[in-house]
Amino acid sequence: MNRFKYSNSPMYFEGVIVELKDGLVGIDLKGRLGHIRIPKRMLITDYDLKLGHEVGFMLSYPEVLSDDINEKYINSIRFKKGR
Repeated sequence: MNRFKYSNSPMYFEGVIVELKDGLVGIDLKGRLGHIRIPKRMLITDYDLKLGHEVGFMLSYPEVLSDDINEKYINSIRFKKGR
């Protein structure tokens, strides 16, 4: 089901692995675009992961789907901050 209002045009990005933890990979995006963290299971590789490996991936811009707020997530965030 596609809820996008605008056309989806994925672009190619590259980055460098800068963080490796059990089940997590941190990637600094080239071009000073920021940092992302993904589950290790989402990374496709034929190699043992090492800091400094370069990665490439397709990504499109996130789009806000509606003006509605997901109260379930807001409550969860408030709960975690209250600990």
